[in-house]
Amino acid sequence: MASKPSASALADGSLPVFLDSFRLSSEAWSILAALLAAVLAYKIWTDHKFKLPPLINPPKSFDLSGAAVKKDFVQRSNEIIQEGLKAFGGEPYSVISDTGRVIMLAPKHVDEIRNDPKLSFLKNTEHDFHAYLPGFEPFGAGNAIQMLIMVAKKQLTKFLAKITKPLSDETAFSFQTVLGDSTEWHEVGLGHSILNIVSRLSSRVLLGPEICRNEEWLNITVMYVVDSFVAAERLRIVPKPLRRIVHWFLPECQRVRSHVAQTRSIIQPVINARAREKRAAAQEGRPIPTYDDAIQWGEEESARSKYDPAIYQLAMAGAAIHTTTDLMTQLILNILPRPELLAALRSEMIDVLGKEGWAKTSLYNLKLMDSAMKETQRMKPIQSSESKSFTKPVYLQADNPIPVSMGRIADADVYLSDGTVIPKGMKVAVANTSRHDPIIYESPLEFDGYRFLRMRQTPGKENQAHFVTTSPDSLGFGHGQHACPGRFFAANEVKIAMCHLLLKYDLELVPGSDFSVQVHGFSLNSNRGAKIRVRRRKEEINLESL
Repeated sequence: MASKPSASALADGSLPVFLDSFRLSSEAWSILAALLAAVLAYKIWTDHKFKLPPLINPPKSFDLSGAAVKKDFVQRSNEIIQEGLKAFGGEPYSVISDTGRVIMLAPKHVDEIRNDPKLSFLKNTEHDFHAYLPGFEPFGAGNAIQMLIMVAKKQLTKFLAKITKPLSDETAFSFQTVLGDSTEWHEVGLGHSILNIVSRLSSRVLLGPEICRNEEWLNITVMYVVDSFVAAERLRIVPKPLRRIVHWFLPECQRVRSHVAQTRSIIQPVINARAREKRAAAQEGRPIPTYDDAIQWGEEESARSKYDPAIYQLAMAGAAIHTTTDLMTQLILNILPRPELLAALRSEMIDVLGKEGWAKTSLYNLKLMDSAMKETQRMKPIQSSESKSFTKPVYLQADNPIPVSMGRIADADVYLSDGTVIPKGMKVAVANTSRHDPIIYESPLEFDGYRFLRMRQTPGKENQAHFVTTSPDSLGFGHGQHACPGRFFAANEVKIAMCHLLLKYDLELVPGSDFSVQVHGFSLNSNRGAKIRVRRRKEEINLESL
C-alpha cells in the first residue's frame, strides 16, 4: 500500500516516485476500459431495445461528464420543457435534467402510472437527494420517508380536529412575534415572515410545546432544507462515483451534517425525559402520559419498524414547512391585488368562526378560502387579468412556466398502452399542462378565487373542487397512492394562519417589489424576496377566546 507523501518528499523531488506507485498496470487499464465499454454498450443497447422517447436537449460532444447540459437545464428548464411540448405535440419525450435523463409524459398518462407498483416515488427521492450520503438520510435512507408517510396517514390526519385549538394558539403567538402589534404601516419580507411562522406552527405539531419555540430548532428547520437542496444540486453535477468523496469537502454538505448533529442534541433530551416520565408513571401505577405530536406518533410506529428520531423529524419538517410556506406566500400575493376578494374572505371567516368557533366543521366551511387556495395551486405564477392571444396552446405561452409532477423511477420495465417503454432505472415525470388548458378551465390564465367555489355547486364535480382532492387535472399534491399524505394537515394549517393574518392585519403590496415566480430546474417557487406592508387592525372576532 502506498504511503502518504511527506513534506521532505515534496522538497527533495521524490514525489514522482510516490505518484508512480499509483500508476495502473496495463492489465488494470484494460479492465477499466472494458468496464467503460460495457457501460456504453449497455446504454446503446437499452436505447435501441426500447426505442426511448426522443431527447430534446442532448449533450454536446465535448460534454463528456454531462455537467454542461445539466447546468443548462437548471437555468433554462421551462424553455427546454416547452420546446419538447412544441416539438412532440404532447407525446412522450426525454430531457436531461440536473437529476438525470427523465421521460416526460402528458397528463393523459396520469391514471395509467399513478398506482403502478413498478414506479417508485421513494427511490426517486433517494436518487435525487443522495440519501446514501451522510447528512442526506432524511430523504429516504433506512425508512425515514416510509415513517413519514405512515405517521401522516395513520396519526396526523386522525388528530386534525384535536390539534386545531393548540395550532390556533401557536398561530396567535407566532404572528405577534413575527409581524408585531404596531398599528403603523411597516414593511416586511413576505417569504421570510411566512417561513418563520409556518416553521413555528409545524414544529408545534411535530415536536410539541417543549421545542416548538426553540430558536435553534426553528433555524434548523429552515436551513436544513435550504442547505440540503443547494448541496444536492451541486452534487448532481459531480459524476456519481466521485460523490462519496466530494461531499466531505463541500461547505453545503458540511452544514447539512452539522444540522443533523444539532437535531440529535435537541430532540434526544426530550425523548429521554418523556421515557423517564412514562417509567415513573408505570412504577407508581399512574396513567402513562401520551402526547399529541410526531414524537409520540413516531414512537408508536417504531414498534413495527426501527427508526432514527432525528432523521425522522428532519424528514417531517422538510415535508411540512417549505411547501406550505410556498403555497401561503403565493396565496397572499394572489389575494392582495384583489381587495374585493380580501373583503369576501374576511366576511366568510367572521361568519363561520362567529357561529362555530374552532369546531370540527369550521375549517371545512371556509369554502371561499379553500377555493382561493386551490386556484393558487392551479395557477402558481401570478398572471395579469389582461386578455391573451390563444393562437397556440395556452400551456405554451412564454410567460407560463410548466410545473412537473409525479416523479418516479422504474423498478422494472414499464410498458404503457401507447407503446412507450420506461426501462428499469429510468426516471419519469408528468408535465402538468392541464392546469392552464382552456378546454378544462375557462379563462385559464386568469386568477379566479371563486372558480372552485362555483365548481362545488356543479353536480358531479362537488368533490373535485376541494383543495385536498387530486386528479389528472389537479396534480399539486401528486395523484394516486403517492399523493401527499400531509395535504389535509397543510390545508388546515394554512386556513388557520390565514384567519389570523387577514382578521388581525391590514396588508398591501409594496410597489416595485418583484412578485415573479422563480423557475429553477423542475422547481417553481413563489418569490421569497417579495415585500409587503402590514399594520395591526382590530379583529372582529377574538380568535384566542374561541
